[in-house]
Amino acid sequence: MSLSKEDLELLEYVYDQADGDLDESVDVWSTFERERWGAIARRLQNADLIKLASIADDYKITAFGLNFVSELRAKRRNGPARMNALRLALIHWLYDHYLEDTHPESTEDFHTSGHNLHMGRPFEDRELLQAISYVLTARLVDGVQVDQSRHLFRPFLTPKGVDCAESEKTVSDFLNPPPATGPTFNVRIDGSQNVVVGTQSGDFTQNSTSGIDPEVLARITHFANVARQGISSYGLEEDQQVEVEQIAQDLEAEATGETPDRGRLRRLTDRLVEAIAPAAGSALGGMVMALGEQASSAIAG
Repeated sequence: MSLSKEDLELLEYVYDQADGDLDESVDVWSTFERERWGAIARRLQNADLIKLASIADDYKITAFGLNFVSELRAKRRNGPARMNALRLALIHWLYDHYLEDTHPESTEDFHTSGHNLHMGRPFEDRELLQAISYVLTARLVDGVQVDQSRHLFRPFLTPKGVDCAESEKTVSDFLNPPPATGPTFNVRIDGSQNVVVGTQSGDFTQNSTSGIDPEVLARITHFANVARQGISSYGLEEDQQVEVEQIAQDLEAEATGETPDRGRLRRLTDRLVEAIAPAAGSALGGMVMALGEQASSAIAG
């Protein structure tokens, strides 16, 4: 599901006002201008996140909407994931300037860039300063340091920082590559040489009686894992990242459950491929989509 920043603002307002009560009617239009927000409310209603409560156009949160916002906020509270996303966003921001052969005046300018959001929420300056200290110590970035300020002036990527950006890995994985476990999983794209995209665990077990080949389930689980791990590198909007994360989680849960359903696996696999499609132009996005297409073919049998 693809939600914009404005979609989330209205949805979370209804969520907060309802305070967990599915029967609570929320007056939206005393706070939001109908002319501007009416289309957004209808979009949320069509997505079954909210529903009309009365002819007065009050709204109620749906069970799906309640669960959606609860999970979204839980992800926002994941400190390590948020900091990892910020470090990579900082690298990508400077990489954009590297490609344009320009330098921002200060790392403070990051706050006004399109990279300053995670799960619909902007990063705080305190968090940014921590990320700057980390990537500076790791020699991924450099710049002028002035007394009385922890920000960098005229910041830029070092050659190592450029390598990090182009590796399409998280900063942590770039600096500390995880050891490979299990056989490598190769993808062939447009007749090119095989490209390794992560590994498929060799100890995957599936004790269900679904009749689905365990190797197929392992392939699907691997696709879901790789798709989720690459979220921050696809160049997707925040709402698109949330959608990929949710579908990947649902797909992995279905594939590793006791009684996976072939039809649901096929639908979720196709939805995940579709969600990643906007990133198909990137090397990583194209490779992950190829993984998805292979998984889709495998489950189709």
